[in-house]
Amino acid sequence: MAHLIISSKDIRTLDGLYCLNDLHEVSGASKKHQPANFLRLETTQELITEVENSSDLRNIAVNKNQSRSGGTWVCKELVYAYAMWISPKFNLEVIRSFDHSVSA
Repeated sequence: MAHLIISSKDIRTLDGLYCLNDLHEVSGASKKHQPANFLRLETTQELITEVENSSDLRNIAVNKNQSRSGGTWVCKELVYAYAMWISPKFNLEVIRSFDHSVSA
């Protein structure tokens, strides 16, 4: 799994998933871009279904953790989708961060 750092902030991971709350904070923490709003979108729900039914992945796409570490944890595909939903600028920053983590 790629270690993800965006704007000098380490994005936490849990069981192969990335913390959507950390991404929200790094993106500027706009109320309209809260993870819950993103997850309610029909297109997001459809993407979650596709990821979870993908024969090559068979992974959990979303985990809402109520433990001490709390938050909403998502697969890499949903990280990209969330970044695209926020803005092209943030999307490019996320893509470049993933690319950097793979090539480092």
